[in-house]
Amino acid sequence: MASQSDLRPDWAASERDAELAAIFAQTAAGLAQVDLTGRFTLVNDRFCEMVGRSRDELLALTMQEITHPDHLAENVPLFDAAVHEGTPYRIEKRYVRPDGSIVWVDNSVSVIRRPDGSAFGVLAASIDITGSKAVEAALRASELRLRLAMDAARMAVWEYDAQAGRILHSSDLNRLLGFVETRDVPYEEFRARIDPDDLQRLSGIAIASLKKGEPHFQTEIRYRLSRGEVRWLLVSAEFQLKPGGEVDRIIGVALDITDRKRDEEHQRLLLHELNHRVKNTLAVVQALAHQSFAGSRDHARQDAFEGRLIALASAHNLLTRESWEAASLIDVIRSAAAACDPDEQRLTLDGPDIRVPPKAAVAMALAIHELCTNAVKYGALSNDSGQVTIAWRVEEGRLRLVWTEAGGPPVDSPRRRGFGSRMLERALAGELVGSVNLDFAPSGLRCTIDAPASEEWFIAG
Repeated sequence: MASQSDLRPDWAASERDAELAAIFAQTAAGLAQVDLTGRFTLVNDRFCEMVGRSRDELLALTMQEITHPDHLAENVPLFDAAVHEGTPYRIEKRYVRPDGSIVWVDNSVSVIRRPDGSAFGVLAASIDITGSKAVEAALRASELRLRLAMDAARMAVWEYDAQAGRILHSSDLNRLLGFVETRDVPYEEFRARIDPDDLQRLSGIAIASLKKGEPHFQTEIRYRLSRGEVRWLLVSAEFQLKPGGEVDRIIGVALDITDRKRDEEHQRLLLHELNHRVKNTLAVVQALAHQSFAGSRDHARQDAFEGRLIALASAHNLLTRESWEAASLIDVIRSAAAACDPDEQRLTLDGPDIRVPPKAAVAMALAIHELCTNAVKYGALSNDSGQVTIAWRVEEGRLRLVWTEAGGPPVDSPRRRGFGSRMLERALAGELVGSVNLDFAPSGLRCTIDAPASEEWFIAG
């Protein structure tokens, strides 16, 4: 009795073959059939487009000839196993185009058999994955750059699971904190290494940020390694909240700032040592002045000289507290004027709290001292009713400070300029790269200082 396939008319077989041919030609995957040696026997248009070769070119080549040499050691044994044992396989590999460019493909390979079961060819379905491989390569390169940067900066990313109460494993964090990289360290052990005072402060800052609705917080903590060494960490983190507002996890970064903290401490010691030496030098100068003025009846000159030394020392003290980076102009003025207006009742300050660089701070301190000394001797502060107003503004990149006296005795313009006036008009102007104008009006002295305000000058706060 004939089988169903034997009874099928020839037109039905032809129709089936046509359908298969259409599918082979139109599928989005690259399809290629090779014989048992790897020579191409049938390819579709997509495969030709993928490997950059015509159908006629491919039918004269083998699979091995267009496969990248680096993949042959893996590909050939798999192909041989498929031919001899019928084992299908899948491989990601590169084909080389005629112009030398490459295409990455995901190949699914299976054996084609005759009705009697004997193999006569191998069919490969190829999907172009060049784009995804490029993304993977870029991601790996990015991760490598990030790791190198984090290693160089001694930084680690960490994550705390609030629900589980544990720090998720991070090799970078373990390495930074002195644990074995592969070890899963309990959260309690991390906490035990943090300085107790810093741990309490860290918790307080985190809770305060959460209450304010601020997702981010940052602070510095001390951390003790297993061998006893104390290191400083800058901890920066952000809350990840559930829809109801409950903390789900905290993701953060830990940065080792030990070297920076040591440098800051070393700098502070150097600044204190410098200030100590400057004070000693000024004390020696003051002692020399006493000896030089000994026997002299000109006590005014001696007092003026010593007053300038005291003003210079006060300015140095103020700058030392500010680490010689910048000083508040208000603090400079108050410090220099403290001796002549201890109760701060007769000097009115009107202006923004400008932060000025060290050179300008010292120059301003000496200028205010000279003006105060003159006001006490001859001007508005020489009686019980006079007042002094010091007003300043920064506009269009320039500082304009005006010292105005009122309520003192009538002022006469001096016939000659003394040392104080010359210092204000010449030395101060030179230090500030600006101008100083002294107006000896009968109602009271008016001193106007005009100087450029560089990028180092800024409004505090």
